[in-house]
Amino acid sequence: MRKIINRINQVILIFLMLVLLFVCYVKYIKREPIVKLYGYAILIVLTDSMEPTIKGNELVLIKEEKDYSLNDIVTYRDYDNVLITHRMIEKDTYHFVAKGDGNAVPDEKKSLQNIEGKVIFHSEKLGIFVLHYLKFLILIYVIVLVAVYWIKSVMKGKENETEEN
Repeated sequence: MRKIINRINQVILIFLMLVLLFVCYVKYIKREPIVKLYGYAILIVLTDSMEPTIKGNELVLIKEEKDYSLNDIVTYRDYDNVLITHRMIEKDTYHFVAKGDGNAVPDEKKSLQNIEGKVIFHSEKLGIFVLHYLKFLILIYVIVLVAVYWIKSVMKGKENETEEN
């Protein structure tokens, strides 16, 4: 049973390391403002501009589409590469205008190429979980795994020393 748990821990650690490497590659080497996997990305909306539909700190799942329609809630890059999630209220062949449901004034006209994806799911509870609990739990888990492997290597080193003597 202990071997199975150790193997599961190793697989999880390798998976977390691969995810971390992928995120670092996309964010710091490719300099992308968003990390997508198969056209999907998970983001946290930071403002209340989409209230009452989407509140601040909600998790949103976006999906890249070939075409977007009026009233779609889309995430797009503004001119400073800041990600904004608002509802599309106007659209022509090459441009669109979006507006937050809670905003009185629409955003500036943007190119359709600035759209990163359409919101296909949102959850306030998952957003709070990710922001407040999941980061902390992953950090604790990684610290514990590193400590366990470090202790194991120290113990193995001591065993090797006693065998040599």
